[in-house]
Amino acid sequence: MKKKIISSIIIILAFTLMGCSKEQQEITPKENDTTFEEALPEEENIQQEEASQPVVEINYEEVMPYEAGHIMVVMYHGIEDRPPYHRTEADFIKDLNFMYDHGYRLISMEDYKNSNISIPAGFTPIVLTFDDGLSSTFSLEEVGGNLVPKKGTAIYLIEEFSKAHPDFGKEAILFINGGKGAFEGAGTYEERLKWLVDNGYQIGNHTNTHPKLSQLTGEQVQEEIGKVDTLIKSALPGYVVDTITYPHGIRPEDAYRQFVVNGTYEGNPYQYSLGFREGPSGPMVAPIHIDFDPYNCPRVRGSEGEEGDLEWWLNYYENHKDVKYISDGNPNRIAVPSESKDKVNVEKLNDYELYLY
Repeated sequence: MKKKIISSIIIILAFTLMGCSKEQQEITPKENDTTFEEALPEEENIQQEEASQPVVEINYEEVMPYEAGHIMVVMYHGIEDRPPYHRTEADFIKDLNFMYDHGYRLISMEDYKNSNISIPAGFTPIVLTFDDGLSSTFSLEEVGGNLVPKKGTAIYLIEEFSKAHPDFGKEAILFINGGKGAFEGAGTYEERLKWLVDNGYQIGNHTNTHPKLSQLTGEQVQEEIGKVDTLIKSALPGYVVDTITYPHGIRPEDAYRQFVVNGTYEGNPYQYSLGFREGPSGPMVAPIHIDFDPYNCPRVRGSEGEEGDLEWWLNYYENHKDVKYISDGNPNRIAVPSESKDKVNVEKLNDYELYLY
């Protein structure tokens, strides 16, 4: 649930729908007697019920939320026995279990970008990313006439884990290259991407041929980004693609970095909000932090055994909880300790309350 959506619903319910139950949601008025519950799909009713729950005030001195703190964005590739860029099935499940048991909750890249982080008080958001469009990351197989995630793929494992731990969340973004070979398996290219989006996942751009962008001209950078941008939008009409991961973690030369933000390829314009590298290219602060650099975002390699990998950072934050993002559970606030007031980019607060304690 996005913070602004929640806030708008609460206001509308309070002033225009007096007497209606908390499970009801605002919809366009219709000239019939259809009730709110009848007009909405069952899933939307469930989501509205969750959104309508009253905000529980916490003891800020006990929880010590820090909503400008570090948020890990984890870089995975496939579910294969080829470390350090790939994870075995057992190791990936181990990662998910550790995250869950130590207070991490999945959020989408969209909510990360917009600081719409609605997780319970005391918990920490985390974002999962997968590069290269590998079939071991996601592919479909036909079961009983239906296309479903193939067993053993990363998306299948996330789906199964979320069934056992529904409060963990079910979010990830998958970055693909050019051509229609991504997520090879059953179904067409369009059906594979559509399944992901229909089931709450996101698609991002990983360039056409996976080059070192620093070796390309401005025109070539636009071609690398624009080809994949057009490909995704052709497969998913109306879909917004606004996040890119740089191949090898390498950005274009300074003179051409403007073409990451926006550009044109064969008459088709594109525009991007976030660009991710590999490793600690900068501080892993939240997007609301004054030092956040949207086109130089760091990612943590999903592996273990080396300094700076996922295992290393998970252990680091166990011993440095004061620097990581901790939620206050209030979707309408950005809460930080008083001494961290200057760490918040107030220009990005929009309608959120800056709460100091």
